[in-house]
Amino acid sequence: MATRTESPTTGERLDDRGTVAIVATLDTKGEEAAYVRDHVAAWGLNALLIDPGILPEPSVKADISRDEVAQAAGTTLEALLERGEKSYAIAQQTEGLIKIVLDLHRQGQLHGIVGLGGGQGTSIGTAAMRALPIGVPKLMLSTVASGNFQFGPYVGTKDICMMHSVTDVLGLNAISRPILRNAANAIAGMVLRFEGELETTKPTIAITMLGITTPCVMRIKARLEGLDYDVVPFHANGTSGPAMEMLIQQGMFEGVIDLSTHEVIDQQHGGLAGAPGRLTALTQTQIPAVVSVGGSDYLLFESIPKAPKRYRDRAHMIHNAQMTCFAPTPGEMVAAAQEMIERLNRAQGPVIVVLPARGFSRPNQQGAPLYVPEGNRGVIEEFQANLRPEIPALVTDLHLNDPPFADIVAECMERLLQGEAPHDIVARLQRGGLAG
Repeated sequence: MATRTESPTTGERLDDRGTVAIVATLDTKGEEAAYVRDHVAAWGLNALLIDPGILPEPSVKADISRDEVAQAAGTTLEALLERGEKSYAIAQQTEGLIKIVLDLHRQGQLHGIVGLGGGQGTSIGTAAMRALPIGVPKLMLSTVASGNFQFGPYVGTKDICMMHSVTDVLGLNAISRPILRNAANAIAGMVLRFEGELETTKPTIAITMLGITTPCVMRIKARLEGLDYDVVPFHANGTSGPAMEMLIQQGMFEGVIDLSTHEVIDQQHGGLAGAPGRLTALTQTQIPAVVSVGGSDYLLFESIPKAPKRYRDRAHMIHNAQMTCFAPTPGEMVAAAQEMIERLNRAQGPVIVVLPARGFSRPNQQGAPLYVPEGNRGVIEEFQANLRPEIPALVTDLHLNDPPFADIVAECMERLLQGEAPHDIVARLQRGGLAG
């Protein structure tokens, strides 16, 4: 695609002002897309209308046509129509849209993106949004942004705002007009107030957390920020863990504290917060890491009736109306530890594993509903027996949320970042009486 220097809608240079890409199939969404375009332009921004549709004919002229989208994918609209395979054509148009959006961003000609659509339009538009870096404003106005539809496939690990259209995206009416205006105003506001993508002036450390490991994370964060580190927490909910690992591979962090590794055990059992391939980033980068087992002591399902039958009679804790935590068996806890160990043993950078003998989260302690002492012991013994020799397993006679445990984790991270060897750090802590 040739570099565009002027907006077809305003005639001004695209690099003179912020530019918002508006993505919609203009055969059925032309009137609505033009409405959003005009309201974005009213903010003094360039509005670039992109049509990834196939047929019938568009009702509004695109700034980047469906023919150009097909060409960006290495084909032609005529070839797609001749083939007559809808799924293939959509895949090609999605590929072309992604290429165009990335090219515009690299050229400094895209500062935000908004999509309009139903199920198919949402799939196409969010695919382009997921290709863009975190921080670029992204908004999808969608008919499926509510109800029983799962947002995960659309949002992935990126910062996409999903906005429910309430009505179908078909025509302007008393309900759709204010919603479309809100979408236009939202993306315009984000672009106008945009201050840059992923910028930091301090060494940055990633850390994983859960509500039930928050006291530990807060103390670690306060200590490391006092040492002038920028600490970025990720909620281990099935999406944030993979997002953190994506950013690790992009070189965003100096170190990682993977304190809350619940996504591993949940993935093994089909829980709500499962994430495949967790800890894989450590096998692909040389990032220093301190790892623990926060949250490796429960399985997460929506409710007792909606949990698989084999878990319903287990000890449980209702977290809220959408989340119920169930106790795993000791064998299930050990199986999660084994998966973690397999990946940690392939880590390229220095690693310390810190284990809290008195419990792995708030409900996993003596007297709490998810306390499984046999499982805790089994996990600790598995790490002690099977980590490769270069990785020390530091066992503490503490609960994960005890303040001294947080201090130990922070100390390990700080010293790893200073270049000290893992076993030397553990020996120093043991000599100082900070760890058993």
